[in-house]
Amino acid sequence: MRQGLPLSLLLLGCMLATSVQAECAYPDSDRREAPDWVCSLAAYEGAEFLAYGDKSRLPSISLQNRLAGKAAMIAVVANLLDYARADLAAQLPADTVLELPDAKDLARVAKFKGVKILEKAASPQRHLYVLAGVKPDVRDELIAVAKKEVLSVNKKSLIAQLGQDAWKKLAAGN
Repeated sequence: MRQGLPLSLLLLGCMLATSVQAECAYPDSDRREAPDWVCSLAAYEGAEFLAYGDKSRLPSISLQNRLAGKAAMIAVVANLLDYARADLAAQLPADTVLELPDAKDLARVAKFKGVKILEKAASPQRHLYVLAGVKPDVRDELIAVAKKEVLSVNKKSLIAQLGQDAWKKLAAGN
């Protein structure tokens, strides 16, 4: 009986290790393990404002790739704009409400040139996942672009609330 105990503990340990490793499966298929970023962006290192876009099967792989990449880029820009809005709101009176610019506006997305596609992964069902984010070397530059976009959308209401001089000071400081 005692000789079987270490073997059973070893088997239990292997089963637990396997279940921990197999935690990240593709949402559309459990036949193959997905990259960790598909399940949680928190563990991804080397970039910020991470987001992924995904597209299911399309007749053209090229189209699927472009659409998934576009969705990822839009989501990263949305994260940047949300961050910029929160940062600006901290500098303003508590009752100030800042409107969030539309991240789906492709002309706006084009202004964020440092957003990069970081990785791609395809599930066994041919569902494509594309990870995008901001590398540390362009982080501050893209936050400045995001702040400029937030200020631009909220210019009239901020001038009305703060006055022209305070607006100029706020716009110059960001």
